Amino acid sequence: MMVPQILRFTIAFVMVLGVAGTAAAQDERMPRDDDGRLVDFQRDILPILRDRCLECHNAEEAKNDFRVDDAEEFMYYVEPEDAESSSVFADYMATDDPDMLMPPRSQGGPLSSAELTLMATWINEGAHWPEGVVVRAVDDDTPIEQAIEQAADVALPVASRVWSFQGFFHPATVHFPIALLLVGALFVVLGWRWPTIGTQVPAACLILGALTAVAATAMGWSFATEKGYAGWTRVDFDSEVFWHRWGGVIVTVFACVSAFIAIVALRSDKPHLNKVWKGGLLIVAMMVGMVGHQGGELTYGKDFYPKAFRILLGTSEVDETASGAEETEGESDSEDSPVAATARRPASTGGDGLLPR
Repeated sequence: MMVPQILRFTIAFVMVLGVAGTAAAQDERMPRDDDGRLVDFQRDILPILRDRCLECHNAEEAKNDFRVDDAEEFMYYVEPEDAESSSVFADYMATDDPDMLMPPRSQGGPLSSAELTLMATWINEGAHWPEGVVVRAVDDDTPIEQAIEQAADVALPVASRVWSFQGFFHPATVHFPIALLLVGALFVVLGWRWPTIGTQVPAACLILGALTAVAATAMGWSFATEKGYAGWTRVDFDSEVFWHRWGGVIVTVFACVSAFIAIVALRSDKPHLNKVWKGGLLIVAMMVGMVGHQGGELTYGKDFYPKAFRILLGTSEVDETASGAEETEGESDSEDSPVAATARRPASTGGDGLLPR
């Protein structure tokens, strides 16, 4: 008799534990948190920022000087409780403009409807970013890779695929027109002292430089689009990328016109035209220097060349030590400052609060 009683007691005890465990599990998975929010940052938003945005907007590679791993910088573009007035959401994540879309289609964009809904709800609920939570990268096998692969699976026209493909060769080909045009200008100057080398050599460099400039410029436009920058229709006079692009176009057009004049001068034996195309080549060389310098700053940062000269002059360590001391002093002075948050906001933003493009 004791065995059935013990068995019934055990079964009843297990059932009670099961009901209690189920109730506890249900209590832990309530629809809203203690503050009444439906969306939890760490559970719902952090994975989106990590998998869809962090690749191009991190501490090492902050495209357009925008980072999603820095809470303070990210929140500068968010209007808590108003998603439609939040620049990062309305102007980039949910925009209909393909040039402004983040992430761009080449990087797996746009966000899915579920992801956009989560972002909008999170912002409308106050955009709570828990203190101390940082967006960090995970292993290479992340959802962003899967998203890019899925985007690549979408059939594109052959012309679009070729246009995108050739853009990846811009970093390699851009050096050819730069070198040819600069060398051609050098021989124009040398031709003032030694006339025998002042016509044929610079003319050849100009013609080859103009042809390679056309290719490099086309590749540059395609590559910029693939990297998420705006296209032809985007006009932003405050953007260095905008001026770099159109500076390259101006150099290419000027080089082509000068090359055409050089060909006419050499074929028709019109010496007076030689002065025209040689002068044009000198102007092109100066423009190439400015556009190339700007491209270097966009790639390596504005401090790249100044740092090289500081190293050459032996002032690098002194400047870095002084800079570090100033930063330390500035941080200590700004702890209680009411304008500290404003001072730390990105300086590259426009007056409308939009992300720099």
